Amino acid sequence: MEKGNNTFKSIKNKINSIEFMRKNRNSEKDFTRNRKLPFSSLILFMLNLVKQTLQKELTNFISLISSSKENITKSAFSQSRKKLRAEAFIELNETLIESFYEDDDFKKWKGFRLLAIDGTCLTLPQSNEIIKDFGFAKNNVNPESIIPMAKVSSFYDLLNGIIIDSQIDQYKISEFMLAINHLDKVGKNDLIILDRGYAATWFFIYMNLKNVDYIVRLQRNFLQEFDSFWNSKKMSEIITLERCSEKSIKALEILGIKFESFKIRLVKVILENGEIEVLATSLLDEEKYHYAEFKDLYFSRWGIETNYDHLKNNVAIENFTGLSTLSVTQDFFANMFIVNLQSVIINDVQTEIDEEKKETKYEYKINRNLSLGFMKDRVIKILLSNNSKGYEELKKLFKLEPVPIRNGRKFERKFKLTKRKYSITKKKAI
Repeated sequence: MEKGNNTFKSIKNKINSIEFMRKNRNSEKDFTRNRKLPFSSLILFMLNLVKQTLQKELTNFISLISSSKENITKSAFSQSRKKLRAEAFIELNETLIESFYEDDDFKKWKGFRLLAIDGTCLTLPQSNEIIKDFGFAKNNVNPESIIPMAKVSSFYDLLNGIIIDSQIDQYKISEFMLAINHLDKVGKNDLIILDRGYAATWFFIYMNLKNVDYIVRLQRNFLQEFDSFWNSKKMSEIITLERCSEKSIKALEILGIKFESFKIRLVKVILENGEIEVLATSLLDEEKYHYAEFKDLYFSRWGIETNYDHLKNNVAIENFTGLSTLSVTQDFFANMFIVNLQSVIINDVQTEIDEEKKETKYEYKINRNLSLGFMKDRVIKILLSNNSKGYEELKKLFKLEPVPIRNGRKFERKFKLTKRKYSITKKKAI
């Protein structure tokens, strides 16, 4: 069943809701007069992938929504956005997510919604306010300069491409703390896949207490009790942990939790080069969840990495539109929403692509970069329209130049230090 039309209707109703406006303005006096950029128009403008010069974007937007030849200045926009809480975009995202999952018609693995948690860092604009609120990193090239940075974390549906929850916080905050916050969004039939950076005995205990199912990659020297399994020929084994490290005990004490022994399953994965990886999981039923399934299951976690790549390189999430903490958080959550909306449309269109390409050599997927570009202006027109014609036209554009899926290709992960990509004062005009 198509979800896009229902999602657009839910979002449109939310944006035009008086209650939504009252809840997400900073003062009762805000958005009470007739202005060139009223509440709903301000929301729509900030959802329109604003990446070029602000004045050009504002001029284009006014021509898009009105026949008036009056313009909106950057100053007027800056004053209007100060009245808007960043939580408005979080609420819009929650409305989208609720609409997407309101029925049982979405992709699962053995009844589980397959999720991943991972964090990354974002480079922020240079301002004293932003440095104070988010922190900074030292510039390795020039030790005398600093780079404003933020830590972000995503809770991501790997099979459906939906960001369940996203957070932006101080650069120095622990990714574990952000992960704990994500767990408030966990449902009954969710399975979380985590990289080895999240392997900690106290975190396993915390997830057990939350009734969260998980798969976590382990480091080779994680616990002495696991050594015999690494060196054995066993592919799966259930172990009872009777103790934990002092570090984990302290972490549990902070959370008000007392350590108790628990069972955990170890699963061995053999890579193509012969190397061994070991996964820890709460899925203890060795017949229902056979060890041979865990290799592909774990590597599906790569989807959250590719989503970060999409956010940074296609969405240009680090291309912020202001120098305040408010503008950073507004832009961040607006971008999370628009990427989720893109995924809703992709899920609708992918079914049609699968049918059209069923006789071809490869399976095909939607071109995320190209389809994102097609959303510019068109999403706004759909949200302002009273019919579904615009959505059907956008779906047709999403089907252009699909990308073949060539299974089995491996890519080495590369890290490099780069300078800031986007200037606040020098934005492209095209």
